[in-house]
Amino acid sequence: MLETDLEYQFNPRHAVPHVEEHAARMQQLSARARDRHQGLYNLRYGSGPLAKLDVFRAAQAHAPVHVFLHGGYWRGRDKSDFSFLADALIPQGITLVVMNYDLCPQVELPTIVDQVAQGLTWVHQHAKHWGADPARFSASGHSAGAHLIAAVLARHSHAMSVPSGLPSSAVLISGVYDLEPVLSISVNQEIRLRPEQVAPMSPLRHSPCKPVRLDVAVGGAETTGFINQSTQFASHCINHGVDARFLTIKGADHYTVLRQFESPEGELSRWVADGLLSP
Repeated sequence: MLETDLEYQFNPRHAVPHVEEHAARMQQLSARARDRHQGLYNLRYGSGPLAKLDVFRAAQAHAPVHVFLHGGYWRGRDKSDFSFLADALIPQGITLVVMNYDLCPQVELPTIVDQVAQGLTWVHQHAKHWGADPARFSASGHSAGAHLIAAVLARHSHAMSVPSGLPSSAVLISGVYDLEPVLSISVNQEIRLRPEQVAPMSPLRHSPCKPVRLDVAVGGAETTGFINQSTQFASHCINHGVDARFLTIKGADHYTVLRQFESPEGELSRWVADGLLSP
């Protein structure tokens, strides 16, 4: 398949072999993490059928709180596949929240963005109930999850300070920030993105939220499509005055990039901790 082919560039299942093996690995790690860490499961933050989240509390009082949003091209995966992030963040004294959201085609993408905004605000409002500190609040997302966080932040382009209920820093991993290519790949049979939704839903076409610090990360072995989107979005944010970094995880593809979130020593784990624990 030619590298210029959009299906290859933007559908990781075409570019990465043995995708189901990666998924199975994360599910196994997550099952073990749930055995090790006490969790509060399926807390409801909204009215949608999947508007639920899991909380893994750090032992320390007034711990910072971090929300993770999974990928799956807005149409798949589940929060239970990503409990393993607790192994990376709990030892660093960070309370972890893993959030679900309703999926396409049951809902359209703008509805999911609304839902994620609601979920982030809900976490901020309830953090004290878990002994966490809402003043130290960050988020990360992988693939579709990265897009969703960026899309929520793009609504606040004129903010002079961090908007109420939103994180003060975020790590965006392997996201799609201009959705034009999605119209031409097979996953859109389920996503059902329409041409008129591309511009409103593309963070790269809007001014970012300047007060929120961003790390924009991508695997060094990903397709040029994903690498270019991350490079362009990081530059876009920096050019608009955001405290942003572009970070490449050497040798990682669209799935193995998350191995840097499996332990406190992983690059993604350290970036999250840096955003929450640094003075």
